Amino acid sequence: MPVPNVRSVLEYVPYFRGKLFVVHVAQDLLNSEELVDALLDLDVLHEIGVRLILVAEGSDASRLYAETRVCEMRSAAVEAPLSAGELVIGRVEEILNRRQIPVVASGCDQTFDEGTVRMASALKANKFIALLDDERVPTRDKAPIHAILESEVADIRGEISYKELLLEAAEVCRRGIQRVHLLDGRNRGVLVDELFSEEGVGTMVHSDSYREIRPLHEEDIPELLSMIARSVIQDQLVDRSYEDIHERLKDYYVLTLDDSIIGCVAVYPYPEQKSAELGCLYIKQSHEGHGYGKALCSFAEQKARELGMHFIFALSQSAVYYFRDRLHYAEYSRDTLPSHRRMVLELSGRHSGVFGRELD
Repeated sequence: MPVPNVRSVLEYVPYFRGKLFVVHVAQDLLNSEELVDALLDLDVLHEIGVRLILVAEGSDASRLYAETRVCEMRSAAVEAPLSAGELVIGRVEEILNRRQIPVVASGCDQTFDEGTVRMASALKANKFIALLDDERVPTRDKAPIHAILESEVADIRGEISYKELLLEAAEVCRRGIQRVHLLDGRNRGVLVDELFSEEGVGTMVHSDSYREIRPLHEEDIPELLSMIARSVIQDQLVDRSYEDIHERLKDYYVLTLDDSIIGCVAVYPYPEQKSAELGCLYIKQSHEGHGYGKALCSFAEQKARELGMHFIFALSQSAVYYFRDRLHYAEYSRDTLPSHRRMVLELSGRHSGVFGRELD
């Protein structure tokens, strides 16, 4: 996963400002060196406008509170644990409203104890971040689970580690917290790597739209043009102007992660021939190798079916391997193209091959 840079971090600042994050700190992390790193990163989040609640696992928050003071955070201790009831939630909210960071004990030796979850739900937290102490971040078939919808957790297949933790996180989502992050608290910089990159380094269970393929909006066109510029210069994609895309806006779609555009595809229909062209397929270089290109192609095929097309084709001179060997598109002669599209291709002088498949 690419290390977040200044540009990628700044993109998230407006999105995070004013949001409420509840951060659960596992008991064994309270005496760790890594805790200071995490608190310093949380302090920066607070400086950019994120509202924070720090929850120490167990019955004593004094150690966590002392460390926040060492880090010069604007923190305030909550005297009673969350397990004591509604009055404690009121005290937490009071501290939040005066722009301080409440530090409170959960009163229970669990990651998702009832008191903390009830508080997070009552205060309409946007994120529940669990800093774990023993690398209990779930995996599927020994590979990371970067993000999963809460509705998909119960039916997840494969060799799943810490599935019970996933199920508990999904239940937290169902109680109104849109995103639950399970992070290895022993991993220095884990908060920055998780929150300021699209892929993240832990597991996020979410109930909102994290990955989405949606129509291109007019205001997206400048971003799309800048995103594909590298491939245009390298002669891998046809050059397009703002006007070109705007004219066929309804044919373009973008893939977003956490509301950030990371890929695109176009579906150009030829109704008389009952065929459609799959064009402008692109995935950001930093997100290659995750199956996003294949997802966009599957989407394009389904969109072509919905338009009543029986055949889909793509023209490429640089992605022959991808269409032929990865997607198993057959190679066709140019004579199979709609006559207008064949004429445009021949006038362009490009040596693109034709790859396509029948749509059932």
